[in-house]
Order: sequence, then structure tokens, then C-alpha cells
Amino acid sequence: MCYQGVFAMLSNENRESIIINNAGQKIFGVFHRPLTKAKCPAVLICHGLGGNKVGKHRVYVTLAHLLASSGIAALRIDFRGSGDSEGEFSEMTIDNEVSDALQALEFLKNDSQVDSSRIAIFGRSFGGVIAILAANMLGGIKSIGLWAPVFSGEQWRHQWEMIKSANLSPERRDEIMSIDGMKPGSHFFEQLFVLNLKDKVSALSNLPLLHIHGEKDTLVDTGHADHYEKVRENAEGKSKFMRLPNTDHDFSNSTERNMALEESVNWFKATLIPRGS
Repeated sequence: MCYQGVFAMLSNENRESIIINNAGQKIFGVFHRPLTKAKCPAVLICHGLGGNKVGKHRVYVTLAHLLASSGIAALRIDFRGSGDSEGEFSEMTIDNEVSDALQALEFLKNDSQVDSSRIAIFGRSFGGVIAILAANMLGGIKSIGLWAPVFSGEQWRHQWEMIKSANLSPERRDEIMSIDGMKPGSHFFEQLFVLNLKDKVSALSNLPLLHIHGEKDTLVDTGHADHYEKVRENAEGKSKFMRLPNTDHDFSNSTERNMALEESVNWFKATLIPRGS
């Protein structure tokens, strides 16, 4: 299905700008509401490192629109230090982003239109890490969807050794530490390079989990996907793993991006909306 051609048929949503306060700073988001008076499920969308609530190719906007048009509310937020939200990227940490996600999930749980027993999380790239950690901390999450999620910091261990090296020039250190021209603080890198989600993913074995990864992803290589699959081998909850042969980390291939969008919308419909509803 080509989603560009179905927007006219699926424009059943209202969009609201929302502000969530966390630790004295404002998190800005957009809430996509289905046009229904009935209680509905909801999905929190977590962007990747240095990204924002719009996403490359406006992918988060598209996903949220399609979910809302299918009867599922969707909330896109900018983590503090990213996008429109307050805070500095240099102060961003894994703990802070998880805290932002938890606040956003509380927003969804307390919204009068949302069925708090049917809340899911979607995460792309490093947003996948935040999705897994937040689901562990909050409990009660119904479903998870991940695109090219990070599993551990092992892929970048050599870079960490270079950053710590006394022989590295300040210019080269800044280059290695920069993400799309922005530089996180050292505390973030300390957390990243000891990161391993094996136990956290295993603890969510009862939850349904969708995982989509591009074979041409060089930023988060497919070794991360292999680790997710191995941990989920004996999971109680349903797992679905997809590899897209022509897809890079940004899901630049429009045909396969549309496939991933369709698969994700169908996944959340199947795991959040009871049959016959």
C-alpha cells in the first residue's frame, strides 16, 4: 500500500500541541487524536539521538497520522535538549530521556480519551533504547514497536577508547563526539558505552514486540537486530522481525519505508484493538 495515496481517506484525526513539564523544563509535543468519543488506545513515539518529533522524511508525523486515522491516539514528543523542547543537548543523558518518556506516558494514561490499559511505545534508533527502558520502569505497556533500535554500545567501543585517549587532539575528540553537529556531554557517552539491553529486553518477554531493521544500515548495524532476535527466541509474547534489503538507517527508500509504516500500523492495531471492535 502506498500511504501517500490514502491520506484523503484516512484524515480522521485532530492534532493538538501539548506541553509536558519535567524537572522545571518544558517538553513540547503533538498529540494526534482519533475522531471518536470512545476510549482509544495510544502510542508514544520516541525519536532517535539528536532527532526530533518530526523525523527524517516526516516519518513520525506520517506514523502518528496513520495511527490516529486507524483509531489509535499517537503522541510525538521532543526529548529535552532536542527539537522544540527546553534544555541543552549537551546535558542530555539516557536517564533524562527515559524520564521524559515516562512523563509522556503519564500524560497519555491521564488523558480522558485514552484507555490506560492499552498504551504502547514506538522507538526508532536510540529511541528504541528509551522505549525498552521506559517499558521496564513503568509496567503495564501493552505493545512495543522498534525501527533500527540500538541494543548495546559495543559497536562504538573503539570510538570510546579513542575519546579517552590522551593522544587524541581536541578537534578530533569533538568530531568523534558530535552527532549531527551537536555534542552530548561525557556522562551520556559513559552511559552509552556500558549499555547492554539483554536483561531489559528479556524482562519484557511477555510483551508483543515488532522489530524492523534495514540491511543497509551502517549507523546501527544489523548485529543489533541479531541480538534482539536471540533474546526474543523463547519469549512468551509474539515477536515479529523484518529485515528490509534496501533500507538505510534513515529509512530513505520510500517503498520500504511505506512497508515499514504499514507493518507498524497493522502491528499496533492487532496488539491494541480487540478483535471485533
